[in-house]
Amino acid sequence: MKKTWHLLLPDWSSYDTLWQSERPFALWPIGNQPLISYWMDEAVNQEIDEITLYTADRPNELRNYLDDGNFWSRPVHVMPIRSDEDAPEDATPVVGLPRANRLPEPIEGEAGLLQQWLRLNREWLDNLQDHTLKIEVKHPAGGWVGPHVRIHPTAKLVAPFWIQGKCEVGAGAQVGPYACIGENAIVDENASVQRSIVLPGTMVGCNTSLENVAVEGGLLLDSKRGCRVAITDSFILSNISEKLSSPSILERLLALALFCLVSPVAALSRIDWSELEAHDGRGGALRLKTGSQGRLIVRRWHWLKEVVKGRMRLVGILPRPVDWTSEAADLDVARRLAKTTPGVIALSDVHDSHSPQDPTEWIHASYQALCDDKSIGKLIRSKIWRLVFKPIQ
Repeated sequence: MKKTWHLLLPDWSSYDTLWQSERPFALWPIGNQPLISYWMDEAVNQEIDEITLYTADRPNELRNYLDDGNFWSRPVHVMPIRSDEDAPEDATPVVGLPRANRLPEPIEGEAGLLQQWLRLNREWLDNLQDHTLKIEVKHPAGGWVGPHVRIHPTAKLVAPFWIQGKCEVGAGAQVGPYACIGENAIVDENASVQRSIVLPGTMVGCNTSLENVAVEGGLLLDSKRGCRVAITDSFILSNISEKLSSPSILERLLALALFCLVSPVAALSRIDWSELEAHDGRGGALRLKTGSQGRLIVRRWHWLKEVVKGRMRLVGILPRPVDWTSEAADLDVARRLAKTTPGVIALSDVHDSHSPQDPTEWIHASYQALCDDKSIGKLIRSKIWRLVFKPIQ
C-alpha cells in the first residue's frame, strides 16, 4: 500500500518582522540544514512514498529548494494555498522537528517566531545524537566541531554546541551552552555566544557577549526584547563572507582618486547636506551624507569614502533607507534589495531616476540586483563619466 504524507507549512510570514528573511520559516536553518529537510529525512526513514506540502508562504522558494524531491528520491509536491485554512483536514502542521512536532506556546508578538527558531535549535542540540553529522566530529568538551576549525587553547567550550567548518574561536572566548555557529564565522577574543545562533560569515567581535539572540553579519535579532538592531560598528558585529561583493583594491583606489578630485568642487559648492541611514547589504547600516542639488558626483561625494572602506561599490543599486523595506509595495523584492551591496552609481541613474523615492527606481534596482546580467555593468561603465558629472536639479 502506498504511504503518503500531507503536511501543512504554516504561513508565519506576518510574524517575521525582525529578521525579515527572504525565505519561509520552513527553510530557516535548524543546525546544519533547513527545518523542512528533517521532515524529508524522516520521510525516507519511515519509507513514505509520496509527500504533498501545502503552503501559502512563498511556495516557489520551497519548490526550488526541494527540486521535486529529487534529492530524497521520492516525489514531493508543493501545493500553493491562499491561507492555512485551505489545507486538507488531515494535513499535519509542521511547527517543529519531526519527533517533537509541537508548539509549546502560541507565537505572539514580534519576538514569537524568533523564540521558536531559537527553541528548535536548542532541541536539535539536545538530540544531536539522533541526527547524522557527516562532517562534524565529537569534541572532548561534548559538542560537535566541523573541519578546519581553529579553537584557541584558552577558549571555553560548554556543551551542547555545534561549530560548522572553517570557523575560528579566539583566546578567552566562550561558545555554549546551546550555541550554533555557522560556517566561516569568527568568535573573537573574550567574546561569548550562549543560547544563540551565529549565522555563516558573521564575526562576533572582541568582548561582545551574545545571549538569546541570532546574528547575521551586522544584524542582531534580540528574542528577549523583540527587536532588531543594525550594528554599524564592525568591531562588534560584521559580515566577513561577502568578499565578492566588496570592491577590489583598484576600485578603492579609483574611488579615492575621484574623492580627492571632487573635494575642491564639493567644498566650494553650496549644497545642503542631509544624513541618510541606509542598508549596507550585509545586515548592517551605513550613515551617508547626501546632497539635494548639484552634479551627481558632488551630491554623492561622501559615498566615495565608503567605497574606499570597502562597504560600497562604485557601481551598484542606490542605498536604501533602513525603513524603506516596510514601506515597499513588494516586500520580497524589498528584502532582496536590502541585502544587495549599494553603489555610488546605479542602473537607475542611466534612466534619470536618482532616488529610491522615485516611482520607477525600484524596477531598475530590482533588475540590477536580481539578474546576473554582465551587460548592466558594461552599460553603466560606458556612461559613467557622463553620469558622475551630470547636473541634477
